[in-house]
Amino acid sequence: MRGILVFAAAAAILAGCAAVPQRDRNILAGAAVGAGVGILVGSASGGPPGGWAGAAIGTVSGAALASLIRHDGCYIRNKAGEVWQVPCGDPRFRAEACYVDSAPNNISQVACWSK
Repeated sequence: MRGILVFAAAAAILAGCAAVPQRDRNILAGAAVGAGVGILVGSASGGPPGGWAGAAIGTVSGAALASLIRHDGCYIRNKAGEVWQVPCGDPRFRAEACYVDSAPNNISQVACWSK
């Protein structure tokens, strides 16, 4: 029975990671890792109640730390093939393709922004 619950929880986390936008995946993954570490530390030091408290604290702190990890820049490619860095909150309607990452030489294509 315990294996089924662990498998169901892992499936829900993985399905959740696939369903959220790319910028929010870090937060979900950080919350999952934080909860796991919190359970291990809390249960080792305080038994089952410590495990629950550790999971809660780990989830919040993991999500908070992961929310700080974001792409540093947004880029577009125009019809001439030029790549330009643009503000991430500024929608571009005439872009051929849109990208995000921390440097223009290692960019990942994403869906273009819209209002």
